[in-house]
Amino acid sequence: MAAPRSRPALAAFAHRDFRVFWLAALASNTGSWMQNAALPYVAFALTGRYGGVGATGFWQYLPVMLMGAAGGSIADRFDRRRVLILTQVAQATFAVALWALVASGTATAGRLSALAFASGLAGGLNIPVWQAFVGQLVPREALLNAVTLNSAQFNAARALGTFAAGLIIAVSGPSVVFAVNAVSFGCVLAALALIPGRGRPSARASRGAVRDLLDGVRYVRSVPAIVSCCIAIIAIAGLASPLFSFVTATYADRVFVIGGWQRGLLWAAGGIGAVAVSPALLTIGARIPRDRLLLGAMLSHAAGTAVVGLAPRWWVAAFGLMLYGGSYLVMATAMNTTIQLVALEEMRGRTYAVYVMCLTGALPIGLLVWGWAADRWAIRPVTVTAGALLALVVVGFHLSGRLKAMARADASAARAFTE
Repeated sequence: MAAPRSRPALAAFAHRDFRVFWLAALASNTGSWMQNAALPYVAFALTGRYGGVGATGFWQYLPVMLMGAAGGSIADRFDRRRVLILTQVAQATFAVALWALVASGTATAGRLSALAFASGLAGGLNIPVWQAFVGQLVPREALLNAVTLNSAQFNAARALGTFAAGLIIAVSGPSVVFAVNAVSFGCVLAALALIPGRGRPSARASRGAVRDLLDGVRYVRSVPAIVSCCIAIIAIAGLASPLFSFVTATYADRVFVIGGWQRGLLWAAGGIGAVAVSPALLTIGARIPRDRLLLGAMLSHAAGTAVVGLAPRWWVAAFGLMLYGGSYLVMATAMNTTIQLVALEEMRGRTYAVYVMCLTGALPIGLLVWGWAADRWAIRPVTVTAGALLALVVVGFHLSGRLKAMARADASAARAFTE
């Protein structure tokens, strides 16, 4: 009997539309990560408080959660390509506004938060539509590879963008970062112009965004694998994800007193770790049960968070951030793959909307709480505490059997929902 053929690590690149969109997304996400690094830096410069960083992040991510219902409904009801064109134009416009505000010297914490909120509205609409759009660029048998390559692209952009932001801020100041991000959205617009539209997804008539969201919640609750993904992302986003904002805000300048290329490397370390993990994930990731993959990645994520808080030197913190970033790629890929494989096509946008709302609901709360705690007790002990709490949650998650649901993902289990 012949051995089963293994799928190439770059199988999704055989599909022209995915290849074009992937390259454009790499360029655009590099700009977005530059802005993500610069925003907390500017917020701390304006307020001098971790609470100020947390507040700006709160207003940046809260609208992403609020727009989740509309984003998921729109992803399942309208031409996803056309919706993405609108969201890219909107986000580019707000990036130009941030550039003008910071370059003119008229930025205040309130104005920064207002523009972050506006940009978050467009981003909240964009995320579920983007994820659902990627899923339609390749056939089902290439979905796992497409999700992995998409995650690799996102994290390569994270490494490039955060490193570039650190260098640009040292040379020219943060305003240039926002200008570069505005230009980067043109790459996705150009790619979308080259990808033919596929019309509206096949779906039932819309009953409104709120009813669609409730349908999404009901559907998610019927699939244990997706429930596990949502619980996992709430823990990760609320406990560990705020670390990125605080690292870019103060770790280089205040904790380790470094600048230039060292600041760039520290900021980029999370993305570098993700890029380093990508080849292994592409080649052997599919052979490891997703529950074991997620358990190891979540524990590594908790360990990386704690290492950053305990690090005596900047390069030790960079190592912790590499572990933090690499493990996040594994977690994100495992959860995104589960959702792509399990969710029915006509429910995929709403499923992602629920997932994104879990992430973006926990993240702003975590930013506020950890920002307040860092002002009260200092950033290092707060970072270690966050890592320890995440480790405890992961152990409880494993003992409860939730992770086992990841390995039993099967779309047929929830198909009765639409029948």
